[in-house]
Amino acid sequence: MESAPRIQIVSCSGASNTGKYTDDVVRRLASAGHANLICLAKVAIGDEPLISGIKSKGFPVVVLDGCPFNCAEVIMGRAGITDIIHLNTTDFGIIKGKTPVTEDKITEIAEHIKNLKHENN
Repeated sequence: MESAPRIQIVSCSGASNTGKYTDDVVRRLASAGHANLICLAKVAIGDEPLISGIKSKGFPVVVLDGCPFNCAEVIMGRAGITDIIHLNTTDFGIIKGKTPVTEDKITEIAEHIKNLKHENN
């Protein structure tokens, strides 16, 4: 039996194709039991119990942004969560507003993050 996830993950889930990628990737990882999904909206409104819980877990926080605005990274930083592994869909050759969302690319990004999990355990 596989142990509980040892990473926490959050995404920007923005309105473009890049946000669709981030949302699909993190939900796939969470539903497969590879990560604990963090609600970025609750972090943004300053939910102290959630923020304290994220900080106290001692597990890596993977922040997946969709574009160079890095909204998720900024929100996490404003909440004092700065010990992160930051990735961007553009790191995987995705162009905002142009690259169609495909299962192959979602799988590529998810597998990359799963490998990060093993590097940090």
